[in-house]
Amino acid sequence: LSCIWGSSFILIKKGLQGFDYVQAATIRLCTAGLILTPFAIRQIKYIPKEKRKYILITSMTAMFIPAYLFCFAQQHISSAIAGIMNSLTPTFTFLISLYFFKTKYSYFQYTGLVLGLAGSIYLSTLNNSGNFGINPYAVVIVIATVCYSININVVKQYLKGVKPWAVSTCSVAFAGWCAFVFAFIPFSTSYHITGQNINPFISLVFLGLLSTALAIIIHNELINISSALFASSNTYLIPIVAIIWGIIDGEFVSNLHLLGVMLIIAAIILLRFQPKHSPQH
Repeated sequence: LSCIWGSSFILIKKGLQGFDYVQAATIRLCTAGLILTPFAIRQIKYIPKEKRKYILITSMTAMFIPAYLFCFAQQHISSAIAGIMNSLTPTFTFLISLYFFKTKYSYFQYTGLVLGLAGSIYLSTLNNSGNFGINPYAVVIVIATVCYSININVVKQYLKGVKPWAVSTCSVAFAGWCAFVFAFIPFSTSYHITGQNINPFISLVFLGLLSTALAIIIHNELINISSALFASSNTYLIPIVAIIWGIIDGEFVSNLHLLGVMLIIAAIILLRFQPKHSPQH
């Protein structure tokens, strides 16, 4: 899962070389929705009617909103930096579960929260060249990670016991159809596949198939068999994979960015720490 999602940022970057951010996110979502719609039609019966509203929430927060936010931000932020900032998800997962769901944690985890928030502020002040300054596009990615965190908590708190396959297929299909209706149909004449943008198009199709359709299935299964916090901790490897892809593609990653990575990974370690004598939460 970490390898798939860690590679998504470079695929977004390649896709943006042939399409604007709205088109790129729409192609990604429509591809994933198209593939999983036949399965969603058969799986919707396994989702109790009173829980279907949560499918809509997870569809918006796990896929629809973050897809457009990341494409928008990556017009101005390198894929490696986007992957690094994606690692803030566990921090906001912790914060949301603490505030809204009153989950109890240890002092180590509270320390991790402080470190994670510090990492969020720190990375938001770095640009692609590693210089300090206001970086509004980094804030866009922070908002996207908050969306991911909401999704993780919603799935764990309200969709526990519902078949992960049903949750995944229905939420992805719904996001795909929303993109098709609201972002593709009204502007369908602006979508042109030519010899110049065929490679960006293929990158976005792979992004939809792997990073949206396949990855969300694996992710929801992971949430189902573990905990919300553990499921968000695949972000240990995501920034490493993203940095490797970025360096291969010639992107610059400064020591200050690597310091931010270390700060966030330290936060994740503390967030996941559970003293042996403490009760299970």
